[in-house]
Amino acid sequence: MRLSNTVKVIVGVLTAVVALFPLGFVFIWLVSFFPLMPGAFDEFPSQLFDALFSLMFPMMCFVSILMYALVAFYVMHAIKNTAASDLIRILGILLVFFFPYIGMPAYYVLFILLAKPPAWALRAAPVAA
Repeated sequence: MRLSNTVKVIVGVLTAVVALFPLGFVFIWLVSFFPLMPGAFDEFPSQLFDALFSLMFPMMCFVSILMYALVAFYVMHAIKNTAASDLIRILGILLVFFFPYIGMPAYYVLFILLAKPPAWALRAAPVAA
């Protein structure tokens, strides 16, 4: 399955968003506790939590929907990718489905970003008799 360079870039950016969003979420969550460290328990921390929640909740919903859409894309791409070996295709589908934060970036780099996938990931050439 051949993709244009524009589609490759779009899929790569969306995959990066899905893969890096949890790190950004944890970072913002940890930073939100800094006003509580010196013992300031006035209205500022609760206002900060309210603002962060109103920002992060819609983003979490969007990233969840985006993750399901990308899982569907990667599974479809792996099924149609006849150049890859059967074992690698099955492992790719399982990784994308069960461990999307690892499987999607790995599959993207191996089969979408690279012009020619590594030899170990390709289907073996038929042996002439």
